[in-house]
Amino acid sequence: MLSNAFRRILIASGFAIATSFMAALSASAAPTTASSTTYFTGTVDPSCAVSTDFTGNTSGTANTYTKTAYAGSGAGGVLQLQASDTVAFNCNSDTVGVSAVVVTTPPTAPVNATLLAGVHTALVTSTVDGTQNTTQTGNGTATGSAWKTDTQGNIGATVQSTWNPTAGGQELLDGTYLANVAVTVTPN
Repeated sequence: MLSNAFRRILIASGFAIATSFMAALSASAAPTTASSTTYFTGTVDPSCAVSTDFTGNTSGTANTYTKTAYAGSGAGGVLQLQASDTVAFNCNSDTVGVSAVVVTTPPTAPVNATLLAGVHTALVTSTVDGTQNTTQTGNGTATGSAWKTDTQGNIGATVQSTWNPTAGGQELLDGTYLANVAVTVTPN
């Protein structure tokens, strides 16, 4: 028979072996990981706003045409009327579409001096890329598509308004010449 002291040593040894075995099992077990994914989304709507308006719109008065004199008339004859104005748009787009609605009012049409009747041309040119432009002769709408914006997504447009006599006419008919050009920029 085993003594109580020896039995206690065996029990304590067995307990120590079992505990170290369990500790060894616990220490060598692979860690358990978990993961989860979240998603975010948002939409920025395209937009453009006037950042610097036409001078002719903000001042409340029309731009005054510069007169090119007709040399053959002596004094007072005008070969051409021309003026320009620029507008700037703050956009958030890489390219924009441009439309310019042109409405003109020339003097009353002549009965006899028909070659002196004025013909209006509106030339709208991008301030970002001068090669992008559109022209409207007479009343109507000039359009441009995919005009480039600057590095901030903005664009400007210069409108040049020109009155010339009908082809073959020497000078413009006397009277008042008006032109209204409304430029709209639409982000693509």
